[in-house]
Amino acid sequence: MDNDAFLALARTWAATVTVVTARRRPDAITPEAPEVDGFTATAFMLLSLEPPLLALGVGRDSGADDLLEDADHLAVNLLSEEQSEVSHAFARHHRDRGDAWERFRWTADAQGSPLLAGTTGAFSARIVERQERGDHLLVLAEVTAIHRGDTDRTLLYQNRAYARLTPL
Repeated sequence: MDNDAFLALARTWAATVTVVTARRRPDAITPEAPEVDGFTATAFMLLSLEPPLLALGVGRDSGADDLLEDADHLAVNLLSEEQSEVSHAFARHHRDRGDAWERFRWTADAQGSPLLAGTTGAFSARIVERQERGDHLLVLAEVTAIHRGDTDRTLLYQNRAYARLTPL
């Protein structure tokens, strides 16, 4: 298979931009692995209604996989179309993120996972399964709470650029 053709076609796929956040278990916290962390992700999907499951994938070399190995719960924050700056900040490694946790308002859900302000909403979930698939870690999580935001205008990403959904 032609990997370049695969990537070119995959880039045409418009995806919701999310920031996945979590609080590490106390035994996993180190100077290199902060207690609260998060990362920008577009490889996210709702998998099942009964039970309510979501799935997400992260590259094994991204550093984000460590957070999902070190946490029992997570939150998937659906960014609003006004939050491209938030996406950029969390796309960086935590050491290069600067003061993102201070710049962007957030509160913690019942399990301590950060819920970012200004989003279209968030899913709080309990991690139920982790599987290595190809060069990614696939994580399945059962939704435990839903948090509605103030807008329904979700940020999209397509062809290496942020986009807005415009109804036909």
